[in-house]
Amino acid sequence: MAARAKPDPSLPLQVTIIGHNSQVVPLVGFFVGGEMAVQVVTGSAEVEENVACYPGVDVQRIAPDYTASPPDLPAPPYIICVDQGELATRIRAWLPASVAVFLATNDLRRKRPPGFLQIMPTPAEHRHSVFSRLGALKQVDQLSTRVRAARSPLILIYGDPDPDAIGAALGLATLWKRAGGQPAIRYTGEVRRYQNKLLLNWLKQPIEQVTSEEMSGTDLLAIVDCQPSFWKEDRPRPQVIIDHHPRHPESDGEYVDIRPTYGSTSTILTEYLTVSDTTIDRKLATALLYGLQSDTDDLQRNAGPADIRAYDLLLAKADRNFLARLHKSQVPLDLLDYVAWGITHRVHYDDVFIVHFGAVPTPDVLVQTADLLLLTCGINWVVCAGVHDDRLIAVFRGDGHHQDVGQRAALAFAKLGSAGGHRTMGRAEVPVNGEHVDTTVELLVDNLFRRMSPRRRTTLVRRLRNHLHGAGPADPAAAALEGE
Repeated sequence: MAARAKPDPSLPLQVTIIGHNSQVVPLVGFFVGGEMAVQVVTGSAEVEENVACYPGVDVQRIAPDYTASPPDLPAPPYIICVDQGELATRIRAWLPASVAVFLATNDLRRKRPPGFLQIMPTPAEHRHSVFSRLGALKQVDQLSTRVRAARSPLILIYGDPDPDAIGAALGLATLWKRAGGQPAIRYTGEVRRYQNKLLLNWLKQPIEQVTSEEMSGTDLLAIVDCQPSFWKEDRPRPQVIIDHHPRHPESDGEYVDIRPTYGSTSTILTEYLTVSDTTIDRKLATALLYGLQSDTDDLQRNAGPADIRAYDLLLAKADRNFLARLHKSQVPLDLLDYVAWGITHRVHYDDVFIVHFGAVPTPDVLVQTADLLLLTCGINWVVCAGVHDDRLIAVFRGDGHHQDVGQRAALAFAKLGSAGGHRTMGRAEVPVNGEHVDTTVELLVDNLFRRMSPRRRTTLVRRLRNHLHGAGPADPAAAALEGE
């Protein structure tokens, strides 16, 4: 038998229940189960008899009309258990001044009188909580049923696996393994960002780049933290799609759970794991929490109630020392001069900074620079662009108040490539088909600032091009002090 938990010393050691309705006995059992002393004041002999068997319960009988208080009134908190508003008000009148006075009643036809708090969720609130869990469990069952019938399930991450995609993929793999499946986790791109490499090395999970044989051999394909529209070539046809980005019209599958109001896909998988009582171990909790933190900027961006609940649950389970190490390793040494160049060569227009790097070794340069530039006073949004793998990539960051940068990215570039995002973060990728980098400056400015006057657009293009034709970022090796 498991040892009973010790009562929290910060909580009150006793509670006073006054009345005689059907809530008295359940509440007595509830508090006695938590090792709290209970004082019952009642005008009913039946209630006195029903609670006499509970240990640690002291009962005082008073007049059935409750016109006068007992001679030795216990201390608060007080829970009044009557179903008539007039009677509740009468009892409230002889209680000492206290904010901790609750009314427990099943009579929902009358509005709760003023001056009382609610001690338990209403039946409607309780039903909503139960129905929500039943709905989530139905989703978990649907996912589990699919993997039980699969021989080679595959969980696929688009491009360079970021923390949210890694956490979500591990969460789905955990659910599927519990159901008897043996899913593989793969990604389509290349791991470039230092923190992502560090996370994968620490997790020690077989998360690798996908092969064509694995793609052709899978009989159950799930994609997480992305949608099929992210692929411009060889678009997959997944049976399972789980994502938090705005839904694309072509995102169809046997199982689709897309929640744009959630800050991360890791939040969705945390809900699945929680409602099904699936164990979340330390490494899984760390991966899920880091994914949630990364996509919501530690709950400062696009975070809602579900993200806050998941954050609170995961924080207690995660490895905080390793998370601190990840957060302190934001900019790799070989990108430091690129970021410095971008900050120095920004163009300021109204409330926006625009930077065009030309060719970049990794799009992470754009992300790092945009995040830093958004910290500037008076700047409400930032656009950092560069050319990588024959694509113009533009990263958007905004304060979420003055601009919906995800919508702005979509309006400017969705017809030319892939583009979209949330109010505070967006991204666009447009094929350039071998065009010179100078032409991508016009492509960026003309589509992003269509309402700007032609003369001002020409000036903006010229300034960005002049920066590209100047000295580029320094060689990181040249800044190192070599030993003799």
